[in-house]
Amino acid sequence: MFISETGTVHSFEDYLQFRKEAPPYAVAAFKTREEADVWLRHHPAPPHGTFVLIADEYHIVMHVREVDDRQLFPHPILEGYREQLQQAVLPGTLPSFETRGEAEAWLKGQPEPLQSAFMVIAGRRHVALYHRHLDHYSIHLLPEPGPGLSG
Repeated sequence: MFISETGTVHSFEDYLQFRKEAPPYAVAAFKTREEADVWLRHHPAPPHGTFVLIADEYHIVMHVREVDDRQLFPHPILEGYREQLQQAVLPGTLPSFETRGEAEAWLKGQPEPLQSAFMVIAGRRHVALYHRHLDHYSIHLLPEPGPGLSG
């Protein structure tokens, strides 16, 4: 009933359908901390315990209703996910770009959004993760392969 009455049926259906292959769920994405802080200050009921992306890094929303304390804290939820993704990188040629802007343009130019895409930006391996409900790619540096790992 809560999902139906709050008008979040479609968001919930998307979450269930894509949760296995999607990155950790974030409710919003911001380019800067300042944009996120403005959103948090003006939100009528900040979603306590959810994640937002700030410059593609995960932050958790903390809201204590009784005193209206609103905070955003960096959160390491993506660390384990990044390590799993690192192991999924297949040897071979990855799209390569000099700048992040070139990579973003390439992603936006795809005929259909890619759930994830491995790429090289400025000589370092990255993964772009598509957040379907936000229509946003977050781009993350991958750990350097350790001894005995190819890539």
